[in-house]
Formats: sequence, structure tokens, C-alpha cells
Amino acid sequence: ASFDKLFGPYLEGARELTVTDPYIRTFHQARNFMEFIETVVRYKPEHEVVTVHLVTSEDTYRADQQLENFEKIKASCVPVGIDFTWEFDGTGTIHARHIVTDNGWKILLDRGLDIYQKFDNREAFDFSNRLQERRPCKAFEVTFIECEAE
Repeated sequence: ASFDKLFGPYLEGARELTVTDPYIRTFHQARNFMEFIETVVRYKPEHEVVTVHLVTSEDTYRADQQLENFEKIKASCVPVGIDFTWEFDGTGTIHARHIVTDNGWKILLDRGLDIYQKFDNREAFDFSNRLQERRPCKAFEVTFIECEAE
């Protein structure tokens, strides 16, 4: 499974996406999120800007590292036409993980974007590091709900 195959057709034509996932805290979770944004880049028109907004929870132990990761993602997104923003849920009650698009889709993610088994991301020459299709997957479910486009 890859994010391109799972989400690509549903992202095509979207100009605004909101990703709600309270667990984008650690490095590997931020990396998964960045790989999702890479899929958005591959499915958007080259000269269009797409807004990707993340709603998540603040990491109470490593908030500085979490913010640094988000700032790095934001800086990487600018030259490829992605306007990345984020906010921390202040209620402390968000749990459900989903993606809402302005082209008429709500994508329910039972385990968020964390669908891959652990792999060695330091090994530059291992295909599981380079290609999502080569990574073993965890059990997960994704539900696609068609809604009215905004």
C-alpha cells in the first residue's frame, strides 16, 4: 500500500485539506505526515497552491521538537505550492483521525497515517525506506465518505 494509491484519486482536484490527527508528535509521525503531503504534491496541478491544515495535539514532552518539525515541513512546502498550517487542539479531547477535502471527501483513518511497520529509516539504500509499497503494513481501515464539495 502507498499513500498515492490509497489517497491520490480522492485528493485530485482538492485545493484545501484539513487533516485531524492528535498523534502527529514524534519524528516518525511527522515523517508519515510529510509523505502524505508528498502525495498531495503529486496530485495537484503544478502551478496551483493547495492548503493543508493540520489539527493535532501538542506533545507535552517534546513540544519544541514537534514545532521544529512543523516549521521544517512548512519551509519545505512553500516552493512546491503547499500552504501548510497547523493548530493544536486546546480541548484535549480530539481522538478521531480523518482528512476532509474541499472536493467532496471525508476520509476516516482508524489509525491515522501510521500504517507501516517499523523500518530502518537511516538505511538510505533499503527500498523500504524509499518506497512505501515495500514496507510491511499494520492492520488498518480507511473509509471514504462522499460529501458535498465546498
